[in-house]
Amino acid sequence: MKNIAALTILLLALTGCATTGSQSPQQAAVTAATLFNGQSSSLIWVPGSSNGISGAMASALIGSAGLDSPIVSGIHQAIAPASKTDVRVAISGTDSTFAAKATIAALNNTSSMLPKLQLAFIGSSADADEVRSAVEVKGGKFLYSAPNGS
Repeated sequence: MKNIAALTILLLALTGCATTGSQSPQQAAVTAATLFNGQSSSLIWVPGSSNGISGAMASALIGSAGLDSPIVSGIHQAIAPASKTDVRVAISGTDSTFAAKATIAALNNTSSMLPKLQLAFIGSSADADEVRSAVEVKGGKFLYSAPNGS
């Protein structure tokens, strides 16, 4: 749990609390607490690129990078214990598609089933269906909210 908390703090620090539209990491944390009914959970804030071209390239390549990507590796480390112990994690970020692809890559690079995973995705509904499929294939429970619960 210390590693997950450190990862969350690190990701928040790296993004400088950047926002997407009206969502901030703090607002995503409130949304996550609501989705998990106040149970303890972790928020992974996935930074996105401020440059449209480099962001699109990063989004296209994140799946092939696999665990060599620090973002994918961080998500993987957070969800991997769910094969044996309860894990509640919310994932959001400045670029919904990039956050979704990183999450899917982490799930795809997990060889075991994750029956004790509860993963909340806070982002675009267009990205949520792919994340849902990847979570459910691993036996986990998927929760979803648009940014700010809208």
